[in-house]
Amino acid sequence: MSRSTFRTIVPVLAGVVLAAVVALAANAAFGQGTSSPEPSRPPVATPSPAPSDEPTTPPSDEPSQEPSEQPTDPPADGPTKIVLENLTGHDVAVAIDDETGTIVDARSGTPGDGMSVRWMDVKVENIDADTLRVVWVGLPRDEVVNLGVSTVDGKLRLRFVQDGPPPYSDAMGFDRILELSFAGPVRSEDVLTSIQESLETQD
Repeated sequence: MSRSTFRTIVPVLAGVVLAAVVALAANAAFGQGTSSPEPSRPPVATPSPAPSDEPTTPPSDEPSQEPSEQPTDPPADGPTKIVLENLTGHDVAVAIDDETGTIVDARSGTPGDGMSVRWMDVKVENIDADTLRVVWVGLPRDEVVNLGVSTVDGKLRLRFVQDGPPPYSDAMGFDRILELSFAGPVRSEDVLTSIQESLETQD
């Protein structure tokens, strides 16, 4: 090979080598820039929180502000009316005015047939140490009998006010029985009794 031919070939080889280097560099750069991205993952659904059974607002311990019902006024002082059992089915009651304040209970007894005491008489006997059974006679009709309870010389006094039979009549009466319980012991022997037909004739 002549020297002139060598001089011609060297630049050509150099150009080929340079072109190859450039191509390799470009290929490397292209491969890095165009690498396919990793496939995207589907979004994972986040479960919603389960509904809670707990109330959203805690109960309050404070009392309600609504007004409560007010108790009714106590009944005015006055006689206590007790309905009495009677064989004729009439509306019979006794209104008790207890001036002693010692009666704790009053109720009707169960009468027998007819009259066990005479007109205007009162029979008193002990049921127990604190309770008396009081028996008297009334007409077979609707009536409210008044009974005043007081003390006289340290003794218990029962004073009835009710209508009696017409004068000189043989009207039939029926027993009326009242059971009285007291706050303490009371002896039937120490009880004073009376029956009168009008409040105006009280002694």
